[in-house]
This record gives sequence, structure tokens and C-alpha cells, in this order.
Amino acid sequence: MLTSVLIALAGGAAVGMSRSINGRLTMDRGAFSASFWNHFIGFALLTVYILLLHREGIPLLGATPSWAFTGGIIGAVFVAISSYVFPRIGANRSALLIIGGQMIAGLMIDYLRGTATFHIGQPAGVALILFGIYLTRFSK
Repeated sequence: MLTSVLIALAGGAAVGMSRSINGRLTMDRGAFSASFWNHFIGFALLTVYILLLHREGIPLLGATPSWAFTGGIIGAVFVAISSYVFPRIGANRSALLIIGGQMIAGLMIDYLRGTATFHIGQPAGVALILFGIYLTRFSK
């Protein structure tokens, strides 16, 4: 469990760093260009990784439902949006808003799918994140 938590924290740090770097690229090239290069470089890296280390999964692509690939579209939209907002509202506010959106979406998905039992701590956690966003208004 601890290993998974540490990996998730590292992933969150990587997202923050990636968004900041893409935010800088956005200032020079625009949000859609930054998103394109983010995904192009990521695609190239993952293509090499899959072809060298995980070829056995390639034939399974035909059995994958087509809707499962929409995550890539959502990911591209996320990168473009976050690349746009990071340099405009800052890394801290952007991260809090993104986390807040993820928490709200996660609660809705769990509730609609019936995959998690409701606990008052869940919406309370979202409320605390939203309160943190409110408090960042006074950080100047």
C-alpha cells in the first residue's frame, strides 16, 4: 500500500512538473502547439517502449472496445487546458483546481458506477480542496 501511495505522489509531482514545462512552452508556441508536442514526444517514447518491451499486448488492441480509446482525447484536452491555465493562474491554483475537478469527477464516477460506498469524508475532502483554492486568493 505504501509503495502505491508513493508512486501516486510521484505521479502527481510529475504532472505538476509536466504542466509547468508545458505552460512555459505555451507562452512561446500556444496551448495547442504545446499539447501537440507533449503528446507527440510521449507517443514516440511509448512506441519505442511498447515495441521493445511489451509487444505481446499489440494483438489485443483489436479486442478493445472503441470507446476505451476516448481517454486519449480527454488526455489531449486536459493537456491543452492545463497548458493554457498554468502560466495564467499559477501552478498552485492550477493544481488545486485540477485536483478539485478530479475529486468531484471521481466521486461522481464512483457514485454512478456503485463502486464505492459513500462516506461523509469524501465530499468533506472536496470541500477542503475548494476552500484551499479560495484561500489562495489571499496569497499575494
